[in-house]
Amino acid sequence: MRIPNRIYRRSDTWYYRRRTPSAIAKLSRRKDYKFCLHVSGMKEARRLAMLIDDVLDRSFLTMKKEKTPTETFIEYVEQITDEEIKQNIINSYIHNQEATVATLERVAKQKGLYEKVITHYEDDNRTLDRKNVKLEREILERDKSQVDYNPSQKLKPLKISKAIEKHLEWEKGRNLDYKTMGKKVASLKYMLQILGDKHVHEVDTDDAEKVVLTIKKLPRHMQSTFKTDNILEGIRLNEKAQKPTIKPKTIGDGYITFMGYFFKEMKRKRATSYNPFETLTSKIKDGASTYREPYTIEQLNTLFSDKLFDEEWGIHQWMLVLGTLTGARTNELLQLRYADIVMKHGKPHFFIIKRDTDSDKSLKTANSRRFIPFHKLLLDLGFLDYVNRKKELGHDRIFHEEETPTNEELNFSNNYSKTIIRILRKILGKEDDYGPIVYYRLRHTFIEMMRESGTDPHHQYYYVGHKSDHIGAEYGRKGDISAFMTNAFDGINFHQIEALTKHIKKASARP
Repeated sequence: MRIPNRIYRRSDTWYYRRRTPSAIAKLSRRKDYKFCLHVSGMKEARRLAMLIDDVLDRSFLTMKKEKTPTETFIEYVEQITDEEIKQNIINSYIHNQEATVATLERVAKQKGLYEKVITHYEDDNRTLDRKNVKLEREILERDKSQVDYNPSQKLKPLKISKAIEKHLEWEKGRNLDYKTMGKKVASLKYMLQILGDKHVHEVDTDDAEKVVLTIKKLPRHMQSTFKTDNILEGIRLNEKAQKPTIKPKTIGDGYITFMGYFFKEMKRKRATSYNPFETLTSKIKDGASTYREPYTIEQLNTLFSDKLFDEEWGIHQWMLVLGTLTGARTNELLQLRYADIVMKHGKPHFFIIKRDTDSDKSLKTANSRRFIPFHKLLLDLGFLDYVNRKKELGHDRIFHEEETPTNEELNFSNNYSKTIIRILRKILGKEDDYGPIVYYRLRHTFIEMMRESGTDPHHQYYYVGHKSDHIGAEYGRKGDISAFMTNAFDGINFHQIEALTKHIKKASARP
């Protein structure tokens, strides 16, 4: 961006300097006009310079015609109603004092000059002195990578494609769940396709809104349905086929959230000075109507009263119980090893973790690493006895029935989710008043029962592997659990699920 030749910067402050046209200089005996603009942003400096130019242009034109500079200028100033402004401008002209930027702005507002097209009067004999030209070239070279809204901050001229490449390389080192990583890759790839490969600092709120409006048209299962990963092509084919688009919750919780996180990182790395997606995520989420409601106590009693639980308990029965009593994700439970059941503060815990040696494990986020205490009800139901019997068979994982994925996208829940959903829907129906019957709603049930039992909100975040925004979450040992939290876990009132507690007596009769 070219810097106007009438403004220049010293330190972090912009100044205005304009030579007086030679014809006017002979009359006014003033060679130039200088003002300190008292701003550090180039965009604001340019705007103020245009206002000053307009005031001076009108004066110069009038003075050149009338040949009586002082009287004509004062006559022009007399049209202003504000006495303080009037006196400041007169003093600046007659006594060669610097007029303040605030004064010139107020003059411009009174004259209605903000919406006018400003035409600059250029005298044929006007020349810039060599010193000023040299200074302007130095400023232009030094600030060529800066943007209008914050030129005092040095920004890296980084293209979106290169920034995405570096960002994803860093993200892959975090060992995230493949689904999460896949959404991150897709969201940034779609953003690049929509905006093109511009500089990161050039992306503004208009671009962000354009991305959101385009993403809303994204078809469901685009790659499998239309065999393309180009979002614009997929949208075109989807509109022609008139198939449904993705849900608002998927947009807000997924794509837009990851784009916002990308720009947050770019801001930290000084490739831009603000995050254009910062306020859009919550707006998209507010419009989402697909929140998974927890199951009611009546539904849970229906579930655990089913004849399925009269049989010998295996993977399906225990997955439904653990989903309710731990709130853990499907993949987290299926990948549990015997070594992941540890003693903490005198009680058994599930240790949700991916060790360096666990090549077949994955965690959704860094906050997923945590300890989940065994609730007293889980012990009474005989889960440890079940684990010990399975361990004697020589298997490494507790739920070894679900085979380890053979591809690189390690996630045990891919196939099993379909199986457990069929079981749930056979008992509870395909959907209820709050939406489809899915296994993940047990996680929401666990959270709801913690709330009803008065569990500390920050402990709730920990148990489900979410990040807490509370400042206290930044202190202490990450991923560990205190004796107080372990003991308090039994305070969650799962015993209100009467159909589940009835199986305690049956557990004692199992071999």
